[in-house]
Amino acid sequence: MKRQKRLIILSGVLVVCVAGTVVVSRIDFEEKMTGTETTIVDVDSADITKLFWNYEDEVSFTREDGEWKYESDDKMAVDQDLLDEIAENLSDITSDKMVEEVQSLGVYGLSDPQYNITVETEDETYEIAVGDETFSDGEVYISIGDDYVYLTDAGLIDDISYSLLDCVQKEEIPEMESISSVSVNNEDTLDIVYAEDSGYCYSDAYTYYLKDGENYQNLDNENTETMFTTLSEFVWEECVDYYAEDSELSSYGLDEPDAEVSIVYTPAEDEEDSEIADSEESSEETTDDSTDSGEQTFAYQVGTADDAYYAKLKDSNIVYSISEDVYNAAVDASYDELKPDEVVLLDWDTVDSVEIELDGNVYTVDIESNEDDGYTYSFGDSEIEFKDVLDQLSDITIPEESTEDDETSVPEEEPALSNNKTELSLTFHRNTEEYSTVEVVFYQYNGSYCIAALNGDELNYVDRSAVVDLKEAVNSVILDSTSGE
Repeated sequence: MKRQKRLIILSGVLVVCVAGTVVVSRIDFEEKMTGTETTIVDVDSADITKLFWNYEDEVSFTREDGEWKYESDDKMAVDQDLLDEIAENLSDITSDKMVEEVQSLGVYGLSDPQYNITVETEDETYEIAVGDETFSDGEVYISIGDDYVYLTDAGLIDDISYSLLDCVQKEEIPEMESISSVSVNNEDTLDIVYAEDSGYCYSDAYTYYLKDGENYQNLDNENTETMFTTLSEFVWEECVDYYAEDSELSSYGLDEPDAEVSIVYTPAEDEEDSEIADSEESSEETTDDSTDSGEQTFAYQVGTADDAYYAKLKDSNIVYSISEDVYNAAVDASYDELKPDEVVLLDWDTVDSVEIELDGNVYTVDIESNEDDGYTYSFGDSEIEFKDVLDQLSDITIPEESTEDDETSVPEEEPALSNNKTELSLTFHRNTEEYSTVEVVFYQYNGSYCIAALNGDELNYVDRSAVVDLKEAVNSVILDSTSGE
């Protein structure tokens, strides 16, 4: 036991001695360091013809006729501004201290350097090995192949902290002033247009429509606007392949994309001015991606592989990673996802009266706008409180799909009418040229749901209890008005 304790003590002493030796060695080297100013690289950045470094992978770029190219593959689109910036940073490297008597490069991390940098001009080649950072002062040890070790600003590592894919010229996602249409081709094909005061449906309160030939179906404004925003205002997260051959697209789920998105938009003003300037400089003709109205088309494809999400422009080989939200917005786009939640949406300024059929009786309520930005409602010769009834009608919504264990789940079959009894009917008479009447009928279905029909065409399930509450509200208003006669 005493022997074991003695060994532990001796081991501790050995550790202390080793640490002390390192400190003494370090101090010894520091003592041989001078404050000599040394120019490592001093060239005009425009004269640099080649850059090499190995931050995460080995990359080498050459410049010909002012344009940077990836030395190993001409197919890579190089970010010219970034390479110019790197060249500028590496064109002027100085050292403020040097070690003149170098006994071991390993002490400075230079026997196996973390990084190697090469800067070439037509006349000179500069090769720099980058070792450890100093304990203080924010500097790093470097060597240039002579017998000395130099210290320079550790920011040198930041200057080369770019992988190959960081240097890809990423394609621009345009800034859009407005969007006139979005087409999504997933399992279905959806053509969605934005149009104000279009007359495409009974209510101009709707601004988004699913276009099918000459027919238009109104969509939920909020949900569709969110989809437009998600599909147009995203960013490429990372470039994952600077040139994916057709045989490689399956690695990203893009050999058979899960969805293709095409957006027709008007460019933001600054971007439009830039495009006009570029067009004037190049004297190129307008491409197929633009129209006489100044609209442009932005089209891309999305796919997934190994729980990651990818995209590429329709006619491009550059592949990017994207967020799951963008992928889902494209893949899940459908009429069922975007159809309105409400049964009916009306601008009451367009409604003169509503005809209500309830339990075999027909009641007519007149609606008139007043000066207080409100409405006056009358039944016969009596003024009535009818706003709450209309609010209840507006609040009746189409339920979402229920879970399997929900005892009152929404029926799976499509709603259809077959001699269903009418629960409640409302016909709105309007002061408009088109859709001068709008009819909403609620039919009995089962104890939990009714079927709502809008203008005899659009059928949806709705909560029966909400319809019963609406009937009771109508009865209450009518009874109150007649009881006072």
